[in-house]
Amino acid sequence: MQSYAQSHDSIANQLKDKIENATTDSTRLRFQIDLAKQLLASNVDTTRIILKDVLRTVKTKKGVYYQSAKAAALNYLGILDTKESKTEEALASYLEALDLSQNLQDSTNIGLTFHNLGMFYRRQKEYNKAKQYLKKSIHIKENLVDVEDLALSHHMLAVTYYQNKQLDSCRFHIAIVKDLPCSDLRKSKANGSLALLYYSNKEYDKAIQIYKENISISKKAKDLNELSVSYLNVAVLYNALQQYDTAVPYLDSAIAEAKKIKNNGLLRTQYYSKSNLNETRGAYEQALQDYKIYKMYNDSINNTEKTKRITELELNYKFDKEKQASELRLENETSKKQLYLLLFVIATILGGIIFWLTRKNAKQRIALSNEELATEQLEKVKAELALVTKEKELKNAVIENSLRQEVLSKTLGDIKEIIKLENEKERKTALQSLSASLLSEKATKTNITDLKSYIDTVSMDFKVILDNKFPDLKEKEKELLCLMTLGLNATEISKLQNNTVSAIKSARSRIRKKIGVDSKQDIIEFIKNSNI
Repeated sequence: MQSYAQSHDSIANQLKDKIENATTDSTRLRFQIDLAKQLLASNVDTTRIILKDVLRTVKTKKGVYYQSAKAAALNYLGILDTKESKTEEALASYLEALDLSQNLQDSTNIGLTFHNLGMFYRRQKEYNKAKQYLKKSIHIKENLVDVEDLALSHHMLAVTYYQNKQLDSCRFHIAIVKDLPCSDLRKSKANGSLALLYYSNKEYDKAIQIYKENISISKKAKDLNELSVSYLNVAVLYNALQQYDTAVPYLDSAIAEAKKIKNNGLLRTQYYSKSNLNETRGAYEQALQDYKIYKMYNDSINNTEKTKRITELELNYKFDKEKQASELRLENETSKKQLYLLLFVIATILGGIIFWLTRKNAKQRIALSNEELATEQLEKVKAELALVTKEKELKNAVIENSLRQEVLSKTLGDIKEIIKLENEKERKTALQSLSASLLSEKATKTNITDLKSYIDTVSMDFKVILDNKFPDLKEKEKELLCLMTLGLNATEISKLQNNTVSAIKSARSRIRKKIGVDSKQDIIEFIKNSNI
C-alpha cells in the first residue's frame, strides 16, 4: 500500500526526471508547470524558482502554446505571492493571466484565473467579489472534464459563504461537492468544512459524526494522511467536550497513522496536543514525555527544512526569498491610504492658493509702470517658486512625521492665515516657520482604526479562529491576543491600547480563565492548536 505522501513524492521525482530528459522547450515547459503545481503546497521556494524559469523561457517564444504556458505560470506565481502577502504582485499576475487566457480563448486557464481571483478577494474580505469570481469559475469548469477542479471551486465558494455568515448557502455548495463524482479525498475535505460549521455552532456531536465518517472514507481511500488528521479532529472535539479519556485513544490512533507515513509535521502537532491533554488529566509524567517527543519532532522538522534549502542551492537553483519585505509591505496600508487622501486635499488647496495669489498680483502688476511691472513680475515668479518649494517641503514633512489629524487641520488654518498677509516677505517668513513646526511635530497617539485594520490584515487567520472557537471573548480581548501573536510584550501592547502594563497583564489572566489555559501553557499556541 502506497501512502499519499509517498505517492506525492513519487510523482514529483518522475516529473523531475522528465524535465531533465526533455529534448524540446515545449515538452520541458509542460513538465515544469506540472511539477510546480505538485510542489505548490509543500515547497514554496523551489516552486517559485521553477515558475520564474518558465517565464524566462516563454519571454522569447511566440505561439499559442507558449502564451498558454505563460498564463498558467502567472496563475501559480500569483498563488505564491498571495501566500507571502505580496498582494499587489499577486493581483497583477492574475490580471495579466486573465488577459492572456481570454485572448487565447483558453477555457482551462480562464477558469483557473477566475478561481484564483475569487480566493484573492476572499482573503481581502471582499466577499461579494469573491463569490462573483468563484461562480464564474464554476460556470466555466462545468464545461470541462476536470471534476476535481470543479469540486474545489464549489468547496471554496462554500467556505466564502461560511465566512460571510451565509450558512445555508455554505451547506448547499458542500452538498454539491459531496454529490460530484470527485475523489474521496475532496469529499472528506468538504465534510471537514461542514464539521467546522457544526463546531462553530457548538454542535459537537454532529461534528464528531462527520469526522468519524471521514475516518471511514480515508481508510477506504487508503489515505493515511487524511486518516491521521480525522483521528486528531475527533480527539480535539472530545477534548472540547471534556471527555478526556475518550479523546486519548483517538490521539493514539492519529499518531500511529502519522508514523506510518513519517509525517513529522503531523506528529509534532499530535504530540503537543497529547501533552496538553495528559496535563489536563493530571497525568503529568506522561505529559512531560509527550512534550519531549514533541520537541524532538519540532527540532527534526527545522533541521529537515534547512537541509532541503541547502540541497536546492547545490542543484544550482537560485535562492529567491523576500519574505520579510513582503510581510512588511502591507503594514499600515489603511493608514497610508488615508494619509494620501489628506495630502491630495492639501495639494489641491495649495494649488488653489497659488492660483488665487497669481490672479490677485496680476491685477496689481497692471497698475505699475513698465519698469516696475518687469521687476514685480520677476519677484512674483520667485515668490511662486518659493511657494511651490515650500508646498513640497510641507508634504514631505507630513509624510515623514506621520502627522495626526489635528496637526493637519491646524496646518490648513495656518495656511489660510498666511494667505491673508499682503507683504511677500512676511508670507515667506511665515511659510518657513510653519515648515519648521511641521518637521518638529511627532505623532504620539495610535489611530485605533489603523490598529484594527493592521490586525485584520496580518492576523486574519488567527482572528477567524478567535471568532469561531472563542465567541465569548470581548473584542478588546481578541485584539490583545492578536497583538501577542506579533511578538509584542505587555509594555508595547499597553502603549498601543492606551492602557497600563498591569491592566494588560490582568486582561491576559482573565482570558486564560475564560478559555481554560493555565499559566504554564503558551496561550497563543493553545488557540492555534484548537483549530486543528
